[in-house]
Amino acid sequence: DTAQAVKEKFGKKLYNALLKGEIPDLNKILDRDDITIMKRAIFSTQRHCLPPVTTHNMIDDGNDPILNTIRRIGLFNNRTDRVKVIVHPEFLSSTSPLLPLDYEEFVRGCHLGVFPSYYEPWGYTPAECTVMGIPSVTTNLSGFGCFMQEHVADPAAYGIYIVDRRFRSPDESCNQLTQFLYGFCQQSRRQRIIQRNRTERLSDLLDWRYLGR
Repeated sequence: DTAQAVKEKFGKKLYNALLKGEIPDLNKILDRDDITIMKRAIFSTQRHCLPPVTTHNMIDDGNDPILNTIRRIGLFNNRTDRVKVIVHPEFLSSTSPLLPLDYEEFVRGCHLGVFPSYYEPWGYTPAECTVMGIPSVTTNLSGFGCFMQEHVADPAAYGIYIVDRRFRSPDESCNQLTQFLYGFCQQSRRQRIIQRNRTERLSDLLDWRYLGR
């Protein structure tokens, strides 16, 4: 809000100066009040501890399985942590003041969807990623994963990484998931673009005109 207010004031001064045919003095365009307001905003947002990993206050957060796992592993977004976590426990909407994005826009902006569920009759989330050209991780205990294994010769080449949760132990499945994620991170930008294009080509398979039959 502070940035927006200062920006509007700055814009008016800039506009008035240009109407007069002058290049404004950038050292004078911000007055003492503007600087005071900005300093107050900076001081009010400073903290000496790490910010929370979740965007909302959670009801009964002491029993939340996701937050408890984050606490157990110690993923608190320290500067030295190579993995950063943001938990957003709310549906996405373009009217949200925090993340003003529709679900489809958010998915389109991601690199990879990770959905290693133990069981899903179908599994819409990896299917939604596929239709929007986003590679995803699924399992052979989801309808979507089994469908892709049956219809695509090499699913991983098309950005569908299928974790084996049927014939492997939980530890082996975790290691396989880790290898998928690590391998994905090793790809160059060009390789990821090629893979996204391949992923999007699978969208015809997921058209209900085909799936209905």
